Amino acid sequence: MEKIPMKIDQVLNDVVLLVLDGHEPLKELGIDKNKIYVKVVGYDEYGIWIDHPSFQVPKIVDGKPKGTKNSPASILIPWGFIASVVHFPGTDGFDFPFPFDNPIGFKVDKK
Repeated sequence: MEKIPMKIDQVLNDVVLLVLDGHEPLKELGIDKNKIYVKVVGYDEYGIWIDHPSFQVPKIVDGKPKGTKNSPASILIPWGFIASVVHFPGTDGFDFPFPFDNPIGFKVDKK
């Protein structure tokens, strides 16, 4: 079987491992690990867009914030924070456990 060179388009709508570097500003979005599994929903000149199906946002009642609610969101991870992207083409069952059981991605053991 001939190997085809990898292109960023091949990771769209797949779960990948993002290895991050200098990602301190992303902690405000709940990204506090340097390795996260995420579903890629897009990319552009600014970075990779990832899916987050239950991002916490303010709940607005009568024009005022009243607690929070979960909302689907796409989050931009700027290229400058991405050290590497690991793609697992054709790996059956890779999406389980579901990557969003934790606030974002899921924990990777550091060994």
